[in-house]
Amino acid sequence: MLFYLALLFLLATPASAWQKYAEELKMSAHVPGNPDLYEFDLTVHHKQTMTRVKDEAGHLEILDYKPAERAFYARNSDQLAPCFDEHVIVPDALNSSANTHFVDDVLTYNGLHTHVIAINGRTPGKTIVVPHNAEVIMRVKNRLLTESLTLHVHGLDKKDLWFTDGVAFIQQCPVATGSNFAYRFIADFPGTHWYHGHLMTDRGDGLAGGFVIIKEGETYPNPFGGKRFQFGKIRQYYALIQDFPVPSSVTTWYAHIGKAMKWLYGFDGHNQCWAPTRTFDGSNIGGSIPISGILVNDKGWHNQEDLKNNPSSLPLETFRIKEGEEVIFRLVSGAVSQEFMITIEDHDFYVIAADGVEMKPQRVDKLVIFSGERYDILVKGKEKAEKKVYPIIIETLEHFSWNWTTRKPFVGLAKLEYEDVKLVEDNRVDWVHSRCSQNSKCVVANCPFKDFAPKFGYTCKNAHAHELESVEIDSNDKEILKQKTFTEGYEEHFLNMHYDSHVNGWMFKLPRAMPYFNEDRMAQYSQWCDPSKCTPLSSRDDPNCHCFQHFNLTLGNVVQLVVYNMGDGGKLGKGYAHPLHIHGTHFYVMKTGYANYDRDGMVTTMNSDIPCTDMNTKCNALKWTNSSWLHGNVPDMHENPAFRDTVVIPAGGYVVLRFRATNAGWFFAHCHLELHNMGGMAFALKVGTQEQMAKPPRNFPHDCGDYEPGSVAHLREKRYDINM
Repeated sequence: MLFYLALLFLLATPASAWQKYAEELKMSAHVPGNPDLYEFDLTVHHKQTMTRVKDEAGHLEILDYKPAERAFYARNSDQLAPCFDEHVIVPDALNSSANTHFVDDVLTYNGLHTHVIAINGRTPGKTIVVPHNAEVIMRVKNRLLTESLTLHVHGLDKKDLWFTDGVAFIQQCPVATGSNFAYRFIADFPGTHWYHGHLMTDRGDGLAGGFVIIKEGETYPNPFGGKRFQFGKIRQYYALIQDFPVPSSVTTWYAHIGKAMKWLYGFDGHNQCWAPTRTFDGSNIGGSIPISGILVNDKGWHNQEDLKNNPSSLPLETFRIKEGEEVIFRLVSGAVSQEFMITIEDHDFYVIAADGVEMKPQRVDKLVIFSGERYDILVKGKEKAEKKVYPIIIETLEHFSWNWTTRKPFVGLAKLEYEDVKLVEDNRVDWVHSRCSQNSKCVVANCPFKDFAPKFGYTCKNAHAHELESVEIDSNDKEILKQKTFTEGYEEHFLNMHYDSHVNGWMFKLPRAMPYFNEDRMAQYSQWCDPSKCTPLSSRDDPNCHCFQHFNLTLGNVVQLVVYNMGDGGKLGKGYAHPLHIHGTHFYVMKTGYANYDRDGMVTTMNSDIPCTDMNTKCNALKWTNSSWLHGNVPDMHENPAFRDTVVIPAGGYVVLRFRATNAGWFFAHCHLELHNMGGMAFALKVGTQEQMAKPPRNFPHDCGDYEPGSVAHLREKRYDINM
């Protein structure tokens, strides 16, 4: 009872949520008296969007936003009043001088009413900003009704603190409802990151927030000439971009495994069926689901017609800028499935960092971002703005419907508002990208294919090719990046990520207990990968192919992963581009190989560097076509490769990743598309031996697993004397 009273008190306590303008990035407060320690209490609970708490008992007032009037309305909860009797509580809500006190605790999200997972009353959770190498405590208080959870800070390596990385059943037991769990770690990798749930569907339902680590004296490149920009002296914004689904994540998951996704709009009372979509090279949109809105931080809109015809009247995320001002945007994709192409109308911009690592500035017109990726971009305000507000267009890369007819992308918007321009916002949006033509192509960074077909007004500058490079390479790593034949201290692994849930034909299945504490009992707590039961002839859905797939890496070795996306699960009409995220390490993207394409940009054959000559087979367990490439002797690798923790594996192609295994512990790697990760496109990494790993604290909770009681007679035995 006390638990629920506490929950009601929490929900009745307003948390600042809705405001017209995005918050500027600033350093979080340290613990008083200890400038090296940063402590955050994160209370996780469900919250209803488009509502506000109206009294101390936690009773809700249901709200609606009406674009035609730019006003928030409150519904009358009196049972005797008409069903939709309502009154205005915030008129002219988008006016910067409007009194929005009545909606301070409101999550507008996509403008509809749904339950989400909130953190201290908001989602995304408040962005945490700490210095490099600071000590951080994130105290998670699980106040969800029935769900357990874990929390992962995406982008940190957690050096010698592997058990704080947040992967359920591999690095910790799930945090049960009503329980608290404190993550204590070092902010060990500077840059733009984020934190999110890591137990099945919690991320897709809202358990996410920003995390930024700032180096001492941090500066940023200035491609316009002059001194580098300094932290605190240049305006910065954090933008978490998400595709908010129509159905709940749980509904989507069960429809996925039950092959019933056709009815994701609803099984009853709906006359519209859903089908997945495809992108420009004919591959599918991975893990796609019907989405009701594209969110930038906590704002978006559910109605595409309103976005296209009347955006000035919508409560969208709004970033401020001045004429001639430079602003840094830290862009993060928290997408469930979609990749996004981002355009700032009439503004080009510079990519200056990726996954927290500074890159040589490159001017581009558009940026594609996949789930888990982060890009820092530098935008310069126009010297003479011709509009008060310039749209920031976020659109999916959908180009074909499932039946191969062309289609328009799903779109979302944010706003770049010139605060020193005295003009009225209008509804003009250049949805057709009129600046981009066959004769004057717009440059797009990070395409999931080699290039757009010549008929389009775009050309690709790929994040893993020579155009986007790291500024400098750690001197300790230069030797491992050479093209040479390694004879010792080296290992390489070939992995085929294909279909929507496979790695080398296996579908990852979490163990029921932590491997570190159960090294001799993993046969009891997990399903091992048995090639006699899951054979090359097994169907893609064979339950014998579900197993705890993991790789043992020798501590100190140079590790090369050749991750390819080929065969029946990587071809035209069946393949997907997969964003692979590896926990516990960053890696160098040494080389990217793309499929072969026809003049229309469609995949025709697999890249011949891997001998997948029959696209009707699974093409697992393959190595280089040219055996002289083995043991690290791969030609045409990048001299200044990007240093990432998330990389896109193109359909029909491959990537070569390389790193030194210096972080002992149990870690995880997976496709960052939610359904693919849940379905089994993942594997665990055991780096080093048990003896080489840092030991969790003695009181570290690790009791998840199986419980099997003895006989009833044994259970009834007295284990202590109640009279003592």
